[in-house]
Amino acid sequence: MISPEAINKYTSVDKLDYEDCLDVIEHSYQINGMNVKIRMHYIKFDGNGLPMIKALANMLYSYIIDYCISAKNRKGPLTTRQSTKLTKEARSLFRHPKINEKSPDKTGEAGELLLYFLMEAILKAPQMVSKMELKTNHKDEVKGSDGIHAKFNETSKQVDFYFGESKLYKSSSAAISDAIESVNQFHDIDMYIHEFSMITKHFKYAEKDVQDAITSLIVHGEPGPSVRINHACLIGYDFNGFNDLNTNSPKELLNDFTEKFKKDGERLTGLLQKKFDAFEKKHLCFEVFFLPFPSVSEFRNAFNTALD
Repeated sequence: MISPEAINKYTSVDKLDYEDCLDVIEHSYQINGMNVKIRMHYIKFDGNGLPMIKALANMLYSYIIDYCISAKNRKGPLTTRQSTKLTKEARSLFRHPKINEKSPDKTGEAGELLLYFLMEAILKAPQMVSKMELKTNHKDEVKGSDGIHAKFNETSKQVDFYFGESKLYKSSSAAISDAIESVNQFHDIDMYIHEFSMITKHFKYAEKDVQDAITSLIVHGEPGPSVRINHACLIGYDFNGFNDLNTNSPKELLNDFTEKFKKDGERLTGLLQKKFDAFEKKHLCFEVFFLPFPSVSEFRNAFNTALD
């Protein structure tokens, strides 16, 4: 049987697209008592000192076929006509809320696509199931986690499964609380068993031998010795650090912003530590992506503009 490490080749996100719009700051923040990796990403600034919200939204839009349509349903290089058809099909799977100043988009789909992008670009973990494709009504919400990804870990020789939780809220505290509570409920009702079964039924890729290699690691719905469960959480929030930045030069603006964000990391880590101190399922592993926005509503609306 083919080795499960074959799944690593299926990532579709180009790291250069990440580097066009996003960056990360180095830090020493850590969570005690659990295996948690904190990642502090931020949206780059354009030459006029504005965060590249629209560019990020437009870039994410360019991945809607990869995100929504299983690779086995779009074999080989796409012709122009095929690409147009699949783009239309992918667009129809989003909810397209009517948005204005008094009624901003409150769906989570822009954040879910952004989390997919980060899991592939940063974690190098390809999407295993195109959940959007399984919706029977475009108005439905995706059930379970916000994404199922996996990769073969060369160091541990295990397959890391990543179940996504995307929370883009005005309040970082509310986003953190909801993310941890969602993970807690995910395990309280054994949702991971359903998610594992989805890989058997709806594996995204055409190669059955790769699918068999992955599903063979799951023993009666439970993770076997070569499987590790991880949760990838995207915490997007409104950050007032975008206000009153030093605009004397692009370099000073960026330094000012990253210093403010790095300082805010202390607060974010403290909030996260409190949640994990009370969290009973300490055997789980977490990848936590913090991403500040001038306004999460602005980002969602920018994505819907790109979508429409």
